[in-house]
Amino acid sequence: MYRPLKNLLFIMSISASLITLPGLSIADNGQASSAILIKANDVKFHPAPGFPKGAQIVLLRGDLSQAVPYTIRFKLPDGFVIPAHWHSTDEEVTVLSGTLNVGMGDKVDKSQSTALTPGGYQLVPANAHHYVWTSGETIMQLDGMGPRTTVFVNPAEWNAMILKSNA
Repeated sequence: MYRPLKNLLFIMSISASLITLPGLSIADNGQASSAILIKANDVKFHPAPGFPKGAQIVLLRGDLSQAVPYTIRFKLPDGFVIPAHWHSTDEEVTVLSGTLNVGMGDKVDKSQSTALTPGGYQLVPANAHHYVWTSGETIMQLDGMGPRTTVFVNPAEWNAMILKSNA
């Protein structure tokens, strides 16, 4: 299959599964007509579709398929790696707990990563190739403008991680 088409199909499958997971969202939609209040005890993580086992997600607001603001949280286990990828819109990352190691480039290079601890923040510009990995269980919050897309620099690497986690 032609590589850009294969990448696009992979992106669409991840985006679609994140958008359609029943019960994933706490808020009704990205167009809040009133304040959104969510108590910490009401934040319920679910297995992250399209991710290796262990990754969990919750959509706090928005519709990832629409051009509306979104807020999602990921809970990732110790040592979890998200290899080099990019998004078509800016992504704001705030570390809530644990340590998120972030780096820029086409390949994970742990020696070139910066460790962000609780309260740490990163703004990843649209189309910037980046990667992350965790030290300890880590919760991060992602804010941005939809539609949300994720394109892996090497989709085969991501697919192999998913297959290995299911073995």
